[in-house]
Amino acid sequence: MASMYLALGYLCNHRCFFCPCGEKNGLTPFGEKAQLLHAIDVGIRDRGIDHITLSGGEPTLHPDFHHILKYCVDHGLQVSVLSNGDSLADKDRTAALFEDVDPRSVSVTTAIHSDLPSIHERVTDVPGSFLRTVQGLLNLVHLGIPVTVKQVISRWNYDRLPDFVDFVYKSYGPFVSLTLCGMDFCGMTGEQIARVAVDYPTMGSSLEQALDFVISLRQQFGAFPQVTVADLPLCSVDPFYWGFFTKVSRSCLSQYSAPERKTGAVNLHTEVENDCNIYFRACEGCCVADQCPGVWHSAYRYFGESVAKRILPYVEE
Repeated sequence: MASMYLALGYLCNHRCFFCPCGEKNGLTPFGEKAQLLHAIDVGIRDRGIDHITLSGGEPTLHPDFHHILKYCVDHGLQVSVLSNGDSLADKDRTAALFEDVDPRSVSVTTAIHSDLPSIHERVTDVPGSFLRTVQGLLNLVHLGIPVTVKQVISRWNYDRLPDFVDFVYKSYGPFVSLTLCGMDFCGMTGEQIARVAVDYPTMGSSLEQALDFVISLRQQFGAFPQVTVADLPLCSVDPFYWGFFTKVSRSCLSQYSAPERKTGAVNLHTEVENDCNIYFRACEGCCVADQCPGVWHSAYRYFGESVAKRILPYVEE
């Protein structure tokens, strides 16, 4: 699959503590529709893309979001939308944004930062955002839009991972997808990182308990057909859980397009490597390095060598 990432602009209705965009002053609120559509055309014609991620900022705030989304679907693309879900809390507005769009061609991924409103809103810095995001995803589910609930694991939420799995199941039913992932510290100060960072050995036990709960819900109710763990090393958990891990961020984007900070012109970068990979010295000679999702380079720089360990082949004596 040839994939493209397209940021529609950087206006957002949340002020997330660990937003990878970092300082937003001077960022273009919206890219011009004509330039965004041109970037899509170039991706299809020159790069052969068949998948596109629409992001931002908050992409659903773009005044031409519906037109851009429908343009993608009408040109045969599979579309992933990265949204915080807040602006989708109004049922009628959400229906209008996805009107005349085949739900089989679209999916929406939304980060919910905890099962507790206080923790979620500690991250977003927007009162009431928890309930609006929860309702926004419910509106998508009712429209038949596939939804993935994502949790970026931090010091603020890692110990509630099993509770989060329970919350997602009870809120959205058995067929929603779930992603648990490591944090990219890009754009954050050292002080900010220190407040939210949790190393992989520390989070490992809670992550295993959360995945045990997923397994139990699958066995009892057929729940969670799609669960992934991303941007975390395999050595953070027992090998029993490695089947959940995926190298989603180690892939190469065929095209990355976003409005330039100062001019707003939509750029066209090709063959962009994501900076999530295996960096630790312990990874050298590890027998599962090729299957490991790796970590964000910013996390490797912060944690250093102590959080990874080499997995050696089992040799029967």
